[in-house]
Amino acid sequence: MNARTLDRPATTAPSPRRITAAYLEEIRCEALRLLRNPGLALPTLVMPVALYALIALVVTGEATAKEPVTALFLFCAFSVMAVSMPALFGIGASLAMEREMGMLRLKRAQPAPTGSWLVAKIACGLAFGVIAYLPILAVALAAGRLPLEPVRVAAMSAALLAGAIPFCAMGLMIGTLFRGSAAPGYANLVYLPGCYLSGMFFPLPPSMYWQVPVWPQFHVGQLAMHAGGVQKLQFEPVLSAVGGMVGFTVLFSAVAIWRLARKG
Repeated sequence: MNARTLDRPATTAPSPRRITAAYLEEIRCEALRLLRNPGLALPTLVMPVALYALIALVVTGEATAKEPVTALFLFCAFSVMAVSMPALFGIGASLAMEREMGMLRLKRAQPAPTGSWLVAKIACGLAFGVIAYLPILAVALAAGRLPLEPVRVAAMSAALLAGAIPFCAMGLMIGTLFRGSAAPGYANLVYLPGCYLSGMFFPLPPSMYWQVPVWPQFHVGQLAMHAGGVQKLQFEPVLSAVGGMVGFTVLFSAVAIWRLARKG
């Protein structure tokens, strides 16, 4: 062994191309894992559009055809449901199961970029939210239940998809706090009351207005209404809606980071 060999660094930093490839491979594996779990993929991807078609086109079809506000209210409600369910249940249940099996320790020992598994889960949560939202958008446009200009439709869609971010953070929090078998139950315990108590599916009596801002669904829906220019359904300023979404994201993420750092 000569001096030149001794001066050579033991390891070399991976190139940006290899790092990008590692992230993409992690995302691909996470997406395949979700798609191969029909008990998770089918409810989160199919149920929102099926319920929207049933409620908006069949049960209340006459009302949504005559009243644009009603059509927009139901479209927004089921769209929030579509973008939030994959983010919450897809991330929360899988992360809790992986923690219980010790997979996070294995991932940390692998020669992969730090946090690539976390990026993959968030990316797949957002991507599956898009996949669940697009059929609802297509059905609403085909049935004439989205009486907005194309620019407003695009803005509302962007706001709804951004609304998946706090639910990704909520999924991370639930996945780090509970065991794999219990995580879906706790996710439902938090998610389902918020769908109803936030006024997402039906108007609430004035006596219940005080508790509406504590649910993320309310702020996501309000941001979508501002983006779509639906003034009759705007119940809080746009800055309050954005602030609520950011606040929930920071809160849930902080709890998840604390829990991962404490126990892993």
